[in-house]
Parts: sequence; structure tokens; C-alpha cells
Amino acid sequence: MAFFVRSFACAALILATALPVAAGDLRLVHDITADHPRIPHIEAMVSAASADPALLTLQVNPGGVVHPGYAGVEALENGVADVALVNASNLERIDPRMGFVNLPFTLNDTLMANPVVRNGVVAQLDLLAHEKGWRVLGLMRGADQLFAFSEEMPDEPSELSGLAIRVAGSGIYEAIMQGYGAEPVVMPFPELKNAFAENRVQGVFTSPGGWASQLGMEVPNALQVPGLMMITYAVIIRAKQFDALAEDERAALTQAVESKVTSAWEVMLADDEAEMEELKTNGARVVRVEADGAWRQPVASISAGFAADYPDVWESLQVLLSKGARE
Repeated sequence: MAFFVRSFACAALILATALPVAAGDLRLVHDITADHPRIPHIEAMVSAASADPALLTLQVNPGGVVHPGYAGVEALENGVADVALVNASNLERIDPRMGFVNLPFTLNDTLMANPVVRNGVVAQLDLLAHEKGWRVLGLMRGADQLFAFSEEMPDEPSELSGLAIRVAGSGIYEAIMQGYGAEPVVMPFPELKNAFAENRVQGVFTSPGGWASQLGMEVPNALQVPGLMMITYAVIIRAKQFDALAEDERAALTQAVESKVTSAWEVMLADDEAEMEELKTNGARVVRVEADGAWRQPVASISAGFAADYPDVWESLQVLLSKGARE
């Protein structure tokens, strides 16, 4: 548990030594589409952080400019934004050790509904991020990912072989597809409809919200392997930017993220279940398959390789998950 202890110690040190600055606006960027079920939670976070405008306000995607994918991280690096909500696959480009949050069959809704596990995961991400000059303030449930296909769905994992599957980011996302013999294609979601029409992709690995809001009945077949990949979104800020905030500003920001995003895990799960039921009512086909050895074996080397490369992070994670499973 050394990672988690050190993480909270670092946070305490920052609160003790940061220099306060005048209150002002913080620019928040994200690439979640307007009709996605996560938008109300993001809006609630913004409202909570901006409850006292004289203290702190969050401006969302100023000028209507969206920074998709890793561009959200670059927006912070380039000083055009202050806070970003980014797909956690992008954290791997900051530090591959943070990829633990994306590993197949590792995080799941049962574990992450436990505040001990959820807060411990955030603490470990924050510790690793801080070593690189970043802070992770919270984690939003993205989804228990699913495959969606416009044509017939594969019956077995081996039938994914040779298919071009759109994924949201590089790294572990790609490794999972490659484990099944599929070709991962990283592309922004708005390009996906044309990619299907032109047969540049035959499937997409995405969230129920992304499937419902961007594709719907145009891509009416979904296959879910529970636990295959629990995708999340991280709320990140540059460490220097966080340090420069006054203590009450930091408190307003972190409390808003924790209360409206990180702690809303089970509500977001219910949102996704509602999206799935509505799609089925409209005629979509949804199949959930057992996560048996046929699905686990092809991607087992991903976690094994991570454990070999980053044994300290892996060990701390296993301790945390074991504790969460017992409670």
C-alpha cells in the first residue's frame, strides 16, 4: 500500500506549501458529445465548482472549441486550458504506469462501486501523475465497454480476427484488439459513420453512451464481455496550476470533482443500463457473453507484461483490489 500512503502525503505537502493567487476562471475542456449521458454529471461538477463565482468558476470548452483525445492533454500543456476531462487511455502517454486503470479484466463495476477501491485508484493515478508534473483530481466512469457492429456479430472471440475495430486511443486499447487478432483503428468518433459506410471499420469498441448517442440503430448489434475493459475519464490539471490556486479554490475544485463525478459511479452505471434498454426497445440486438477462458486467454499477456514491467504498481493494485473484494 506504499503508493497510496505516499499519495496522500504528497497531497498534504502541496496544501501546506502552495502559494495562493487571486480568484479567477479556469478553462475546462472535454470531448464528450452533447447528447451523451455523462453530460449532466459534468454540468453538475461545473455548477458545484462555480457555486461561488467570486471564488472560482469553470468555463467549459471556451469558444466552443473541442479538443478530442490527447489534444485535451496538449491543451493544458499549451496553456489554452487549465483543467481537462480526458479518456484514461491518454494517461498512458503521460506515463505508461497509469495504464493499470485500462488493463483487461482488472477493474469492474463491483469493485469500483466500493469507495475504498475507487478512491485508492484515484490516489495511485494521482501519485504517478504528480511525478510527471500533473495531478489527477478524480475519475469518471466511462463504461464497461462493448463492441458494436453494423452487420452480424462474431459468435466467438476468434471471429474478431482480421476485423478493423475503432478504438478511442492507443496503448492498451490497441493491445486488447491485437490480442484477438483484430486491427485497432484509432480515430475520432465523428469520423466513424463515414468509416462504417466506406468499410474502413467493421466494428467499434465503445461505451453504451457513445453507441447510443453517435451511432444508434445505424449500427444495431452490440456484444458485451463484462469486465473486458472498464474505461474511465480522468480529471487532470498541471501540478503547477493546481499549486498556484488558493487553498479554498483547490477545495472547491476537488470537492466538486469528487462529489459529482468520482462518487457518481453507480448512477452512471444506471444511466448506461437505461441507454441499453432503450436501444433494445428500438430493435437493437444486445448480447452479453460470459467472460470465460476463450475471452480471457488472448489478452492475459497484457496484464502479465504490465506486472513484469511495473511490479510495484501492480503489487499495490492487487493489494487494493483484494481489500475491496473483502469488504
